[in-house]
Amino acid sequence: MKPRAMLVPFGYPDYPQELLDRFLESSKEALLANGLSLFSTPPVIVDEDVAYARRFLREADYDFLVVLLLSWVEAPLLVATLEDCLTSCPIVLWSHTTFEGDGEQLTLGPLPAAGVVRQTLEEMGAQFKFIYGQPDNPDVFANARSYALAARARKALRGAKVGLFGYVSMGMYTGTFDHTKLRREIGPEIVQLDQYTIVKQGEQILDEVAVDLVDKYKGQWLLAEGVTDQALAATMRQYAALQGLSTQHRFQALTVKCQYELSRLFGLAPCVALSLLGDELPVSCEGDVPLIVSQLMLHYLTAGGVTSYGDLHDVYPGHEVLFGACGFAPMSHAAGQPRLGKHTALYEGLLNTSPYKEGSVTLARLANDGPGYKMHITAGQAKPPPPFREVECPPYPFIRIALDGSVDSLMQNLMSQHYAIVYGDARQPLLELCGMLGIRPVLA
Repeated sequence: MKPRAMLVPFGYPDYPQELLDRFLESSKEALLANGLSLFSTPPVIVDEDVAYARRFLREADYDFLVVLLLSWVEAPLLVATLEDCLTSCPIVLWSHTTFEGDGEQLTLGPLPAAGVVRQTLEEMGAQFKFIYGQPDNPDVFANARSYALAARARKALRGAKVGLFGYVSMGMYTGTFDHTKLRREIGPEIVQLDQYTIVKQGEQILDEVAVDLVDKYKGQWLLAEGVTDQALAATMRQYAALQGLSTQHRFQALTVKCQYELSRLFGLAPCVALSLLGDELPVSCEGDVPLIVSQLMLHYLTAGGVTSYGDLHDVYPGHEVLFGACGFAPMSHAAGQPRLGKHTALYEGLLNTSPYKEGSVTLARLANDGPGYKMHITAGQAKPPPPFREVECPPYPFIRIALDGSVDSLMQNLMSQHYAIVYGDARQPLLELCGMLGIRPVLA
């Protein structure tokens, strides 16, 4: 999950080669120290270097470019080198500045070059972030870390496959999607299968496999009254079925329409199966495609972080809100030992009843915005939730969040009942990703 950077260094032939080499090596070390997977073209200094560097750019697989100005450069050489990817790949434009030598400030002219190159890239429609400073300054690349994560997410989204079992539940207009628009603007391919696929796959799971899974997990959970070994085995068969289908179809995420085909007609809501699978890849319920795409974005932006989601249920004084889904949350999000119960109303089967753990969280939701998309973004601190349940139902996994921003801003821009959740503050990389994909951010 490390962002993959292609370094393209530029120099000028009239400066000492040993200085260019020295600053190039220290720049590579600085990039590696910031958690990047790094590739590099040979330095481009004269016209004869352009073709060789372009070959590197064509043949390598990377998420973004680091265009490094070691000294003054001839802008036409830079444009010729980047011509094939100038408008199709995110760029970090990094200019060195002055350096100490014999008690005085010395320069190779990189910042004057940046004055020409930065505006040139802008006029040519390149998507870039400009940073400046010497490689021995640890703060130089700090402003580009979020950009690197966003570039990695952008590339990953273009190759992602999301499984959609069924379609949107219970008439939720906000969970529907335009297939070609999503593919064109955001990137992932949505692969639609019927929920009966899960049932048939589950029938092929051997009894001993289900029993082994019960033995593996049963001791890790606190089980409420009515949670039998038979019910656990049925749930494990469903989990193994979903896991097998995600592997077979190479899904990076999936969402299941549980209501009401699985939760009533089949008599086995996938709450616990999805809560287990949620620690392996982003998953959610009710066939809400904008939600699962939001989760996938947060997953990539946090280098593989486990994502969840919740329905908004209440607001409290002091910028606090209450989110929770009707039986689903990844097991790793539980405060302490995960708890399982049995649905007593509305649905059938088992459910996760674990309250969420405390910590910093980010909430996000993708939604339509005319011909494009918008993204609702907020963050806060997860706190122990109050006693809470839906009428006649067991407790659900709920999370109470003290928002950093305004509750009313969240409410006035509410984009659905479902919001994606990830631990950590992913706001800045999410804003960078929105910029790359042309998504309008809405901050709360």
